[in-house]
Amino acid sequence: MQQHHVVEIRATGVTPELVTERMQEALDKHDADGWQLRTIQPIIYNSSTTGYLILVFEREQVGA
Repeated sequence: MQQHHVVEIRATGVTPELVTERMQEALDKHDADGWQLRTIQPIIYNSSTTGYLILVFEREQVGA
């Protein structure tokens, strides 16, 4: 059975470099804990003025 964890990264009002840095931090942290990235979903709303990246991680459920 798979376990999932969702992380949001705000992409509005920050530089692309900061978004990349935050993504790398999330990837490194989750990789160290045995998570694998399953998908990245961009979320844009409010007439394209607010955006997020949703990272979905998965791993085998511990004790399953």
